[in-house]
Amino acid sequence: MNSTAEDISLVDISTTLWANRLLIVVVTICFGAASLLTAFLLPEKFVSTVVLAPVGDEAGASKLGGAGALLSQFGGLASLGGLSLGGGGRKAESIATLGSAALTEAFIVDRQLLPILFEKDWDASAKTWKKADPADQPTVWKAEQKFAKKVRSVSEDKKTGLVTLTITWNDPKLAADWANELVARANATLRRRAIERSERNLDYLNGQLQKTSVVELQRAIYGLIENEIKQVMVANGSSEYAFKVIDPARVAEKRDSPKRGLISVLGLIVGLVLGVMAALAMPARAKARAKARA
Repeated sequence: MNSTAEDISLVDISTTLWANRLLIVVVTICFGAASLLTAFLLPEKFVSTVVLAPVGDEAGASKLGGAGALLSQFGGLASLGGLSLGGGGRKAESIATLGSAALTEAFIVDRQLLPILFEKDWDASAKTWKKADPADQPTVWKAEQKFAKKVRSVSEDKKTGLVTLTITWNDPKLAADWANELVARANATLRRRAIERSERNLDYLNGQLQKTSVVELQRAIYGLIENEIKQVMVANGSSEYAFKVIDPARVAEKRDSPKRGLISVLGLIVGLVLGVMAALAMPARAKARAKARA
């Protein structure tokens, strides 16, 4: 009994679909065409990637050996001077700086990227914003937020330790230029900070050296001074102070998105499903109209 009902149901479904095949074809083609048009109207996005290896603290205070042990016996001299005896935080500082708002904002201002990032709001011929009210005009803060959410991403591979900086933009050349420049700026910023920090530390250590006559403490301070001088030498002698570029960003020749083929196929599938659903609903609608007339 159930088998007969199922057979009749399948026959009815097949008959209904065949009777409304034109509707199914039209709906499928319409959705396929609409998705294809949408795919071509969507802006193209290109991706440029830089692969980086964070540079370790080669001249860190861990190299002090006995000097570090001596310092710990003399009232925490290093910590009082703002000195860091461990290099474990350098990698975290480097990655944080690479994706920091301060670095990004300085980059946006120096490169004058506001008209590029907010192209729809910019009148290129008049070289001014389309909206006269300053409250409605893009700001550096808004540009940094957009850059962080939609343009730049920084990720770290926990297994290899490698860091990847990715730039996604509609101009492949700009994407590559931005990626490489951001890495160079991060290296320059971290190198400058290291030099300034070491110079402050040297001033402090030299001052402490003049205040003490304890030979052991003098020896420990000399060790720290030597370490800070090494830090300055390393910073001054390397353009890749914080990140060593393993694979620089290149101009992409193939867009990353939109995936036009995939969008078109999905549109056809959606159209087919909706067409079938509309066709199967036709008998129910016909019965409802018949009852209404009766």
